[in-house]
Amino acid sequence: MIENLNSLSTLQAKWQGVIRMRERMDQLVISTFAFDPITSPVFGNILYNLPLQLAFDVLRQALLQASTERQNIGCQAQLGDLMEDARYSLRWIDWQCLREGVQRGYELAYNGKLFGDVQCLQDITNIEAQLLAWGILTASDSSSMQ
Repeated sequence: MIENLNSLSTLQAKWQGVIRMRERMDQLVISTFAFDPITSPVFGNILYNLPLQLAFDVLRQALLQASTERQNIGCQAQLGDLMEDARYSLRWIDWQCLREGVQRGYELAYNGKLFGDVQCLQDITNIEAQLLAWGILTASDSSSMQ
């Protein structure tokens, strides 16, 4: 999907940032649980929203790059608009599922609504699967998030 090798490398590097942040959050939640098992789940719910925002940004940048490389995507700046424009011009694993995740991302960014760790991790996994399907990430770039 992305032909520009520099852009592809940048997207892969940014995804590695998502993976590293998620791993750090895992460590923080685990260490917090060791000292305060009551606070740890709440702490995790807050923390996993951060790598989720990064993951949405990687998806947005991938769609912007695809737009510049003639993929029949509009030149919108917002992720939701980009997804609407690309709904039929790109192959999606589950467009609706990702679109619902984007809506949660808007609620997080604009209303400060926090989502639970399970939802955040599922949305990150969905984005990763889509980036893998488009060939933006390879198995070695993948975090194998479960």
